[in-house]
Amino acid sequence: MVCKPVKLKGLLTGIILAIFFFGTVIWGVNYALGPEDKVFKIVLLGPAYLFLLGFIVIWLGLATLKYKADEDGLHISWLHKRYTIPWSQITEVVRVSGRLNLISFLGVSWPGYIAGTYDIKGIAAAKIFGSDLGQLLVIKTGSLAYGITPSDDFIQLIAERSHRGVTPVDTYDLPDDVIGKMVNEDFIYLGLHALNVLIILFLMIYLAIFFPGSGANPRVILLLVLALGIFAFNMINAGRLFHYVPMAAYLLWLIGVIINIAFLVISMSVVGFGF
Repeated sequence: MVCKPVKLKGLLTGIILAIFFFGTVIWGVNYALGPEDKVFKIVLLGPAYLFLLGFIVIWLGLATLKYKADEDGLHISWLHKRYTIPWSQITEVVRVSGRLNLISFLGVSWPGYIAGTYDIKGIAAAKIFGSDLGQLLVIKTGSLAYGITPSDDFIQLIAERSHRGVTPVDTYDLPDDVIGKMVNEDFIYLGLHALNVLIILFLMIYLAIFFPGSGANPRVILLLVLALGIFAFNMINAGRLFHYVPMAAYLLWLIGVIINIAFLVISMSVVGFGF
């Protein structure tokens, strides 16, 4: 039996993120820099295209993701990789619900998609390849664990083939010290993150309204490109830092706020308000 997790949300979100972020960065650099800035343009666009290539590969991971159950065991296919879990090696099958505190060791995620190695606090450290975390199933095999998001019918098949009952775990029933601090429940982290988003959106709207026809140097658009680059860096690193040194995560976002405000002030001083 083959099971393909629900992918539409993750695939569409990935496309929107790629168009918005990489599209803005690549357009901004090409618009701001002329032929005389060839070296500078290569320095900025080179990493952008490399990250875009990596993003496409990760996106294709979701497109190719599937689970298969046969006589040999459970197979997880993601890109060119295939993980096989023999039925005899499965020691526990856990259906997880409630508050999910996932700490990334080496992984990537966006709404509707998660792939990589994570510590699922209160459950296990696992390789997760899935889409809808509301369907998270953790399969333990001794020292290793795998997280997938299959259909209910496929979950039942796994339980039958492995001769292991499905153990439901609602993480709301676990002690707070086991679950640990969660990013989406920390108001300081969420507030600083939201402030970064609002300032960048304000900068984008401001430039879209007042830059055309202002006669300002096109290089001012690079401030928006840099703001997006800093935001991406913080998104990748702040969440991971939060679980070990929360103050460092706050500081990272606070620095982002200060830099973005500076970029906004500089843009306003250069572009003006059309009068």
